[in-house]
Amino acid sequence: MIGMLLAIACTAVVLFAGEYLWRKRILKGEYARKFVHINAATIAAFWPLIMTRLQIVILSVLCMVVLVAVKQLNIFRSLRGVRRSTYGELWYAIGIGLSAVVFKENAIYTIAILHMALADGFAAIVGVGMGKKAKNFTYNGARKSIEGTLTFVVVSFFLNATYWLYFSGHQSQLSGVSPLIIPLYSIVCAMTLSVAEVVAPRGSDNVIIPMLAGALLWVPYAALSFFAII
Repeated sequence: MIGMLLAIACTAVVLFAGEYLWRKRILKGEYARKFVHINAATIAAFWPLIMTRLQIVILSVLCMVVLVAVKQLNIFRSLRGVRRSTYGELWYAIGIGLSAVVFKENAIYTIAILHMALADGFAAIVGVGMGKKAKNFTYNGARKSIEGTLTFVVVSFFLNATYWLYFSGHQSQLSGVSPLIIPLYSIVCAMTLSVAEVVAPRGSDNVIIPMLAGALLWVPYAALSFFAII
């Protein structure tokens, strides 16, 4: 219970900070949204350290209720800092809850959510920050930038490589594997996730990206276990 209260308090601080910065015109539009997105999701990535999986799911449902209320009451305008219609905020909470249910290993859950927080968040900031200088393209009505996509790839690569080098709980199974495998697999995962981010229907990338990121970390273990059996 203390863990849930701490998580709620930290998330509330991020929301109020984002709203304050938006009202003071320090952050505007997409920058205000991504400030909340990046910081709140980064905090959520480490929730397993202080909460059970069930508590994370309960908190995710609570977040969805709060987000619907925010939209109906037109408060926390920093979350609504762009004019385009999006369900990203709701998908955001769903992505966290689903990841908590599916990924039982804390490190996989953390890297999956950090993809949503950092890779997706900084990709948007770079794309918006470059403005007219960005090389933009449109897919399925959504505007993307090459620079933003490359940012996603770079951040995702480092997240994947960090997991395999430092946080993998099964490093003994990889001891006989060529050292080139980690960077190669990390770049393959990063590029796969960047494509998923581009093609995902608006807002749904907040579910698709963490779920796919976690699944790609799990695949090598499944393959090693399969070949060990046969």
